[in-house]
Amino acid sequence: MSANRVVLIGDPVGHSVSPAMHRACFRALGLDLDYVAIRVRPAELPEAFAELRTTTLGLNVTRPLKERIGELLDEILPAAEAAGSVNTVSFAGGRAAGHSTDGRGALAALERAGHPIDGTRALVLGTGGAARAVAASLRDAGAEVTVWGRDPDAAARLAGELRVASGPLSDALSGSNLVVNATPVGAWPHGDSSPIPSDLRLPRGATVFDLVYRPRRTLLLRRAESEGCRTVPGIEMLIEQGLRSFAIWTGREAPAGVMRTSAYQALLGPAEPDLQEVG
Repeated sequence: MSANRVVLIGDPVGHSVSPAMHRACFRALGLDLDYVAIRVRPAELPEAFAELRTTTLGLNVTRPLKERIGELLDEILPAAEAAGSVNTVSFAGGRAAGHSTDGRGALAALERAGHPIDGTRALVLGTGGAARAVAASLRDAGAEVTVWGRDPDAAARLAGELRVASGPLSDALSGSNLVVNATPVGAWPHGDSSPIPSDLRLPRGATVFDLVYRPRRTLLLRRAESEGCRTVPGIEMLIEQGLRSFAIWTGREAPAGVMRTSAYQALLGPAEPDLQEVG
């Protein structure tokens, strides 16, 4: 093992297209770097992190570790502090610094799709790290944000921490023109499920943004299309946050076209089982 690699940690990680898109960008720029995915469960995080901080250039962090890794870091950057979650770690200068590129990545994906943020009425589904990051960024960009979760107490806590609204799903849906699924519901291998029950209609003309990217067209997005909504696939956010993470680790701007093409191509292939374990 050496510090010329970046590692994605979380559970599960075997379905991720991040290795493909970052490796393609490393090759395009002639960088002697690799990117691998390693499954790390919450109980394994402290020991795994102690090893990874001495053997890697940096990390991407996915569920369920985004809110847990902060206590192991030397520094948490403002965006991650505001979001209460970390999805990118850099080890420059021997210090472990935590960043969040999720929120800015989500805003960039929405802007690319043509959805204005300022003044929008956004419903964010979920109470985990990605939901925190996206809700905080939408709020800071001028959106009126409501959060909802299957656990009403967790949603109320998150709303209080972020100073946004929370409430019943039916009420929040009817008043929104942007719906963001920041839950894992509908993700591979459970692509036949949706976070919104079939008896609740989506707001006509709204933008529906599903952070789940495998499958690319989730059940929620297919339903949104059939009900006259604009849709934004989760792979667009993954690409946008990936561009920002790449710059943090390397100090270089990633070739956006290479990252986008490789990410979409990787989605055409099968989701592989986790190939690496910690240790």
